[in-house]
Amino acid sequence: MGKFLSIRNFLAATGLAALVTLPAPAQTSADAGPATPTPQSIAMELFAGANTALRSDDYESARRMLESALDLKPGHPAILRGLYRVAEQAEQPRDALDVLERIAAAGLGFDTTGEADWLASADSERFAAITRQLDANLAPAGQAERAARIERPDALIEGVAIDIETDRIFLSSVAGREILMLEPFAPNTPEVFADREDGLWSVFGIAVDDRSRMVWATSGVVPQTPMAADEDSGTALFAFDMTTGDLYRRYEIEEAERLGDFVVRDGIVYVSDSAAPRIYVLDSLSGQLELLVEDPRFVSLQGLALAHGALYVADYAMGIWRIDLGDHSASLVRPGDESLIGIDGFLNTRDGRLIAVRNGVSPHQVMAIDLDATGHAVANVEVILRGHRDMAGDTEPTLIDLADGRGWLVANAAWPLFPEDGSAPEAPRPATVILQFQLP
Repeated sequence: MGKFLSIRNFLAATGLAALVTLPAPAQTSADAGPATPTPQSIAMELFAGANTALRSDDYESARRMLESALDLKPGHPAILRGLYRVAEQAEQPRDALDVLERIAAAGLGFDTTGEADWLASADSERFAAITRQLDANLAPAGQAERAARIERPDALIEGVAIDIETDRIFLSSVAGREILMLEPFAPNTPEVFADREDGLWSVFGIAVDDRSRMVWATSGVVPQTPMAADEDSGTALFAFDMTTGDLYRRYEIEEAERLGDFVVRDGIVYVSDSAAPRIYVLDSLSGQLELLVEDPRFVSLQGLALAHGALYVADYAMGIWRIDLGDHSASLVRPGDESLIGIDGFLNTRDGRLIAVRNGVSPHQVMAIDLDATGHAVANVEVILRGHRDMAGDTEPTLIDLADGRGWLVANAAWPLFPEDGSAPEAPRPATVILQFQLP
């Protein structure tokens, strides 16, 4: 759900007429003039300072400020590309090669077309090795098969949930304001399970709880939500009886801005707010949503996972936060080389691996993240799926569900083809594909 905050513009690599003149993310209470500095606000100030230094041809100051920003936002592709542009303008090819090595190690893409002459002249063997790694970062990896293909191009399907007992698949629709259901004997023919008549706005996260036999969903309003002129906006967590389809209960909490992704375990639901720096918890079906943690350092919270006795939350612009379930303190997980920026879908396996869908940077991919014994740092990252034919075009993979050693993925949500102003897209919207793959 990071796209709701225009973070994709924030992550985009920009040219360097003015270094990395990054459009700021749409403001949330996390970055709308916080009382104390945050990593996000400091990084933005460093960007501005680097721009000023570059205009004065002070390349060393620009480099130092961007390195400081990178310390705050490890693996951030726009900062890395900014460092490359500084080296380019300073005519320092070896510095540029240093940055390209870091970009390659982060698992990111970089188009070296047109860069070969000046870089190869500095160190042809080194440049060739970097180019091979960058090409490998974009190469297809892993295998998946189609579990469903839904011919509803105007639905904007965001999330998927599997009921492993019946093999039914549930889908969340942003533009259709509904929950769709696929029967195993008709995987390409969706039925409406719930819709706006049940009080739904756009539907984002979705999950099946085997324990309560409920279908859970979060709902709220974004520019792509079709709304009647006299209709009130809002946001809520919904619980539907899986057997009857009846609405069991709707959970709301004051000051929530947009309930987005969530994780369910043992009847407890943890919910992120994609438009405010908050995480909520619902302890029981008969309970109420409560604030679990609010932290001004959060920028754009996405999926959640439970592992190593803690709650982990993907932040589209920062990486992964670890929430201590005892004192509710938050700390940023220390990454390895692989970039953790731009993670959207995010869940855990039974053995504590974190499965992440990265769609905010290139290349889009599904990856398994192993934490170290402390749960505070990344020990290893393994790419599960990348470059699949259904993950191409003006689309992006979004949310996942995990069960029985398998994963189900919305492979090609067409967010870029749903302009916020409601205008018609330039390209036709594709059918939505749900991919199924084995977990390693």
